[in-house]
Amino acid sequence: MNKPIIIVNEKHKQKFSHLGVLVKTPIEYILDNHNKQNKFKVFNLSSNMGYQEQGYYVSLLAEARKDKILPSPRSIQDLTDRRINRVLSEEISNLVEKNLKKIKSDQFDLSVYFGQNIASTYNKLSWELYRMIQAPMFKVYFEKKNSWDIKKIILLTPSELNSTHMNFLVEATKNYIEQKKFSKTAGTKYIYDMAILYDQNEKHPPSDSRALKKFINAFQKNGFKTQLIQNSERPDINNFDALFIRETTNVTHHTYRISRSAEIERLVVIDDPDSIVRCTNKVYLEQLLDRLNITRPKTLILDSARFNKIKNEIQFPCIIKQPDSAFSQGVYKADDIEELKLFANRLFKKTELILIQEYIPTDFDWRISILNNEILYVCKYYMANGHWQIINNKNGKSEEGKFECISPTNTPEKIKKIALKVSNEIGKGLYGVDLKQKGNDIYFIEINDNPSIESGVEDQILGEKLYDEIAKYFLFECHKKRGINV
Repeated sequence: MNKPIIIVNEKHKQKFSHLGVLVKTPIEYILDNHNKQNKFKVFNLSSNMGYQEQGYYVSLLAEARKDKILPSPRSIQDLTDRRINRVLSEEISNLVEKNLKKIKSDQFDLSVYFGQNIASTYNKLSWELYRMIQAPMFKVYFEKKNSWDIKKIILLTPSELNSTHMNFLVEATKNYIEQKKFSKTAGTKYIYDMAILYDQNEKHPPSDSRALKKFINAFQKNGFKTQLIQNSERPDINNFDALFIRETTNVTHHTYRISRSAEIERLVVIDDPDSIVRCTNKVYLEQLLDRLNITRPKTLILDSARFNKIKNEIQFPCIIKQPDSAFSQGVYKADDIEELKLFANRLFKKTELILIQEYIPTDFDWRISILNNEILYVCKYYMANGHWQIINNKNGKSEEGKFECISPTNTPEKIKKIALKVSNEIGKGLYGVDLKQKGNDIYFIEINDNPSIESGVEDQILGEKLYDEIAKYFLFECHKKRGINV
């Protein structure tokens, strides 16, 4: 079996070198090209864990490589949402009250290292918190009003620890590795109603108003009491059995927070949090495609230092992408070095890593939509008139190219095979795989966790059946959660 990997900043590597593990810095792991057949357990103790910082990318790329990673990208993102803290408070409220009943102050914080605390009195509580949060080291801030609640949770880093806590971290890491403790998620509970999350003010919604009405009809025919909800209404997810997100998703967005809250409450969810994390980040996808040996445009993943070293070697034209770009925004085409520097510097203000891709001109992109690992619809999206993208965002206005729906039976087998191979790695939800075709060559472009379904566009061939297929999938999953045989 491969040795576990500890990820720490350079100045802390020596502390863990005697544990019989591989010790790497974040950038060493990011740039590592280890054998694709080898899978590792990775413990991410990076000092920079914010969104799109190097520590975050360690966890994201570990998932793409199928390494077992703590914390996962989802765990990192969860800790930014205080509403999730309230859910966690409710889940372990009795244990918290029992453990903290002797605390005289109305404030208490607890540092957790691989499920342990320096004071063994709190080890049971520490393990339960670790089981839910799934991060190697974190601090929980409790506050008492009428009862004890979790005020906030933050990830800890070795740089913040004094010598006593650092030594305890190293010992806890050793104990955890030797005992091979990898906990599993808790059980499930279920309810029966449908919420469709949308934003009436979104410029490019995945479903237009007519499509939303068709979804409501389909869900109602399949036994769902259906309600359209918006984030501005502060909906109570506890009231629903299932959540269908028809709003453009992003990891730093309320769509992710609502999806994660719904998952914690055991709802059937599309888009689920894992799909949002995986699909919305092109750095993750690049590593996934590399592991799957999927052909795509030649791609470089660069930080600012590496970019400045090789910028004069890049061939033009090229495409520069923000890792979590969507709807043609955060994506630029550079025809010369000056445009390349302009766009790259613009993106480096938002993210530590960017992607630079080979430009492959085509008249259209394939879109293969997949639900539960089966093809739902196939479309060709043509480039906007006189533009290199499907959507031309200029001067605050958007122009879109033509579209054409294709029967899956008339779609080239190679196209379908590639789309299914990638989507199967992401999950069982609803996805849209975008591919380019140049002659006989097929290039993967991206996979969307929130594909377009608009009335008169993607439903041209299936019509009402498209909406019915999605409703039936939700019904099947809800029945399965209740143990009902179908």
